[in-house]
Amino acid sequence: MSKTCTYEGCSETTSQVAKQRKPWMCKKHRNKMYKDKYKKKKSDQALNCGGTASTGSAGNVKLEESADNILSIVKQRTGSFGDRPARPTLLEQVLNQKRLSLLRSPEVVQFLQKQQQLLNQQVLEQRQQQFPGASM
Repeated sequence: MSKTCTYEGCSETTSQVAKQRKPWMCKKHRNKMYKDKYKKKKSDQALNCGGTASTGSAGNVKLEESADNILSIVKQRTGSFGDRPARPTLLEQVLNQKRLSLLRSPEVVQFLQKQQQLLNQQVLEQRQQQFPGASM
């Protein structure tokens, strides 16, 4: 009694079936089915975990930005290099901490404040040039 693979377009048959699977598939398509199911499960986990992590850790995040973050996480997780864990790797965590500490350093804060003051002065000068009679 021979069995034919039930995958659409496959014509592989066998007469040696150790386990009596009802919809019998060849080894290639059975493995493909398991891989697809695994990838779907992992991407669903990345959606669930990534969405709560990105909105929870960032504080006041706009809805569009968090949706973009989720999409980029899903794209990263389902890449051709294999599935990555849903949580950021240790390297990513360390880099994020370093980035935050650098942004909070006094030198960077001072530089950003100075740039903001210069920008405010430029805007004020432009307004005064446009409306010479108005004083603030």
